[in-house]
Amino acid sequence: MQSLYSSPLRLWRKSERERMVVSRSASFFPWLPAIFLLIFVGSATAQESSREAALFFSDVVNYQNAGEFDLAADEWKKFIEKFPRDPLAAKAQNYLAVCQLQLKKFVDATTNFETVLKKYPDADFREEAMLNLASANYAWAQSGNTAKYGEAAQRFTTLLKEYPQTKYADQAYYFLAESLYMNGQQEAAIGVYEQLANKYPQSPLASDAIYAKGVTQEELKKYAEAQQTFDQFLAKYADNPLATEVAMRKGETLLQQNQLEAAEKLFQQAAGKPGFELADHAIYRLAFCALQRDNLVQAGNAYARIPREYPKSSYAPEATMLAGRCYYRAGKLNDAANWLVSAGRQGGPYEVEAGHWLARVYLQQGKPQEAEALVKAILPKAQGSEFLAALKMDLADAVYEQPNRRQEAIGLYQRIVKEHADTPEAPQALYNAAFAALETRDFARASSLADEFAQKYPQDEAKLDAMYVGAEAKLQTDKFAEAEQSLQTLLAEGKDRPESARWQLRLALSQYLQNKYAEVEKTVGKLLVNLKDPDLLAQANYLLGASAFQLNQFEKAQQALEASVKASKTWPQADEARLMLARTLSQRGQVAQAIEEARGIVSAYPASQILDQVQFRLGEFLFAANQFSESANAYQQVLVNSPQSTFVPHALYGQAWAYLKLPDAAKADLAFSRLIGQFGQHELAIDAYTGRAIARREMGKYPEAIQDLNFVIAKSNNPTQKLEAEYLKGVSLVDSKNPAEAEKVFAALHQQNPGFVSDDKVLYELAWTQRSQGKDDKAATTFQSLAQTHPESGLAAEAMYHVGESMYAKEDFANAETWYAKAAAQAKSEEIGEKAIYKQAWSLYQQDKTQAALKDFGEQITKYPNGPLASDAVFMQGECFFKEKQFDKALESYRRADFNRLSSDEMRSLLWLHAGQAASQQKQWDEAKKWYTQLIEQVPSSPLVGETYYELGWANYNQQNTPEAIRYFDQAADESRGLAGARARFMLGEIYFEQKKYDEAIGQFKRVVYGYGGEDSLESVKPWQAKCAYEIGRCSEVQIRGADAAKRTEFIAEAKKFYQLVGERYPDSPEAKLAQTRLDALAQL
Repeated sequence: MQSLYSSPLRLWRKSERERMVVSRSASFFPWLPAIFLLIFVGSATAQESSREAALFFSDVVNYQNAGEFDLAADEWKKFIEKFPRDPLAAKAQNYLAVCQLQLKKFVDATTNFETVLKKYPDADFREEAMLNLASANYAWAQSGNTAKYGEAAQRFTTLLKEYPQTKYADQAYYFLAESLYMNGQQEAAIGVYEQLANKYPQSPLASDAIYAKGVTQEELKKYAEAQQTFDQFLAKYADNPLATEVAMRKGETLLQQNQLEAAEKLFQQAAGKPGFELADHAIYRLAFCALQRDNLVQAGNAYARIPREYPKSSYAPEATMLAGRCYYRAGKLNDAANWLVSAGRQGGPYEVEAGHWLARVYLQQGKPQEAEALVKAILPKAQGSEFLAALKMDLADAVYEQPNRRQEAIGLYQRIVKEHADTPEAPQALYNAAFAALETRDFARASSLADEFAQKYPQDEAKLDAMYVGAEAKLQTDKFAEAEQSLQTLLAEGKDRPESARWQLRLALSQYLQNKYAEVEKTVGKLLVNLKDPDLLAQANYLLGASAFQLNQFEKAQQALEASVKASKTWPQADEARLMLARTLSQRGQVAQAIEEARGIVSAYPASQILDQVQFRLGEFLFAANQFSESANAYQQVLVNSPQSTFVPHALYGQAWAYLKLPDAAKADLAFSRLIGQFGQHELAIDAYTGRAIARREMGKYPEAIQDLNFVIAKSNNPTQKLEAEYLKGVSLVDSKNPAEAEKVFAALHQQNPGFVSDDKVLYELAWTQRSQGKDDKAATTFQSLAQTHPESGLAAEAMYHVGESMYAKEDFANAETWYAKAAAQAKSEEIGEKAIYKQAWSLYQQDKTQAALKDFGEQITKYPNGPLASDAVFMQGECFFKEKQFDKALESYRRADFNRLSSDEMRSLLWLHAGQAASQQKQWDEAKKWYTQLIEQVPSSPLVGETYYELGWANYNQQNTPEAIRYFDQAADESRGLAGARARFMLGEIYFEQKKYDEAIGQFKRVVYGYGGEDSLESVKPWQAKCAYEIGRCSEVQIRGADAAKRTEFIAEAKKFYQLVGERYPDSPEAKLAQTRLDALAQL
């Protein structure tokens, strides 16, 4: 039975309770009107109060009686503070609590009521205070602090216990029951309601108590007891405004007890009562009764009354939806759509369900796109809804009903099974998914889904249908034995099904696909005589013909296949029958007829599911007819139109060979590459690698071809072929920038086959792969092995050169010289020869064998005058002379060097610097400055710029061009943080000293002493720091004479300080001894 929708009544009851609380609020404080009288009547309490207190009290009473509770509360507090011992203080405390209760300051109110009860236990208003305290807790609970219902119940209970005859007893009982009810103690509440009705039958709350008792019993599903209580109410209070509602509620209890006729009568009476505010509920229950009797149209009409007659009813949204649902079930689709659209537009809790039923309406009306759009709009709102699974089913069905999207529908069905496995939609969704997969030829998926169905839902009514789907799918996924078994089981369990003849033919097909050709003939033979259906007859002959074809009985096959084609050209596998006929013709040597038949299939069945096979076979027929271009085109149709076909690798292979026959090696390469890339594990892959190697050799793409020989190596029995393939594989890896793998290949090849005819090449490539990975020591060893084991190889000289390079990098210049010499002697190429003799000379230079280096540089220039290193050699001759301090010859060599042909900016910078220094050594200051200037202008970023500025300063200094000297020394000092900078500042100090600018001189000297790292300066700078410290002492000392007494003492101290610094920091410097001499002299002053 559908559950009752009683929440609107419960809400009504709550609001009625609130109404009663408000209407009776004045009765909670019956003594309030007497407050004013107490002051003027002359009661004992009033007479005992002071006149000031009485007047104050009177004013506050007026405030309170005027409803100014905020003002009154503030004044009551003041009264209590001012007159704490006054007889009226107790009442003031009580009235303060009353005001706070009126202001909904429940914490303060309850606290003050509790204070009154505790502090004034004998007060004559104690009973009222107890009632107010209970009421305050009740009001507090109603304001949101529901935990206070329990406290309220306790307070009401205490009041009734202490004052069982209280004039407020009926109210106390009523609100005690209400508190218990709201506190979740419904059973206890029922007993209290009953006490109130029994003890105080004349109370205005008695009817409310009986009503509340009945409703509470109804909520506790005590329908028989609730019915009796409602009967009690109706018998005693027939004229009560609640009588109609109570009668309707009695109908609810009867409905729950399945007394439909009696319940319907009461609902009808309630619905027809003029002005009855719950008439909508009565109509709602009438509709439900109609549903119970399966009168869908009557139920729909009743539900429709609610939004039409009571549009503001809380039932209106649901009733709108239910009207549509009833009309849908009754087949009145247009009416259903109208009401369900209205329900959806209203939003709210029934929007989702309405969307579900409207989607079903659209689907029945053949509007899948509208259904899909509707569901997609609703789904985000359906999370957590009981209709979520149904809506997802609606969406999947809507997508399925759009034929081009059935593959998409499968996934949607599967998601339902996964996400909503325990719903009624799950089995249907799983079957639908399997069926859709079968229809879209996603056979593996269909098979898997059918198997899943059998496991999950073995008792479902769709079991046999799912079994057939699974069997059919297994046929298409090459699980022929499983398909045969499934079909045999299906035939056994469904032998009386009208589909059994078709199932038997599918059984024959499963046998055919297992090469059980004799069994096929037996299975089909049982049916063939009685078959009248042209499609089934065509299928039976097709299976007979195909079996004969497989048994090489081509004449018999042709007869059966022609009979199949004749029987029906429209049965689902008519295209397959014709294709088998074409293959049979080809086997009988009738290639032209086979081509014609294949082309006829393409023309007659453009949407055929086997066009991939047809085009592939057409390609074979054309290849056999030596029509290679047409053959390649036929294979191309497979690739373009059926990219997922199992015939794709075969088509690629056939197409590639057709291209080779044309010949068109580039296209063959592409076809073989595609086959290898997409079907690397296919049985044709090894042949494809061989074919592609042939195609790439024809194209001159040797490295790529060698890669393909990896597959050939495993199958080849020719050791030389394997070794060549391994070598070429290594070279290919080098070209593809994979030196690590290349190293492995070359190393293994050399170690396992040292006698290989190309071993020198192997070692050469091995060394380079090692060097490219930064394995310089290994590379040197490998080059050395090549040079030693293959001294006659054309690669030996280069190997020797690289061994020399390795030694040179380690500063083993003696061994480097030896290997360079060997390389130079054996070199057949000018490049290696020039580089070897050049580096040989460098090795001698590094060993300070300057004369020998000069000789080799000269030999290089003579032998390779136009070589790329010729100018470098001339420069290095200059460096040799420079090193030997033969500055005139050095300068001559520098002048001969073509700086534009030097191999680096570093070398050019050094040439200009050393040329200038060589000129300076010969006091050729102007020429020196030209060389320096070239360096600064041509290579301004050179690390030698600082030293060059120094040299320019020195040249100008020697030409007595002091301003220019100062300028360049300043630039040198700014540019260099090393030796050049320190020397430049020393020279600046010297110049200022000469000019008697002692302060400026001392400033420059101090920059050197304390700068450049101070005590942690470079070793090359320390001598200049010693000189500068000594010079500071001198600067101070020369100023002693002529200075006044104070200055004289200062200069002496400064001089001693820096002379001592020289001795302490630089004891081994030449200046240390001089500094000590000066210290001794200063000591005499």
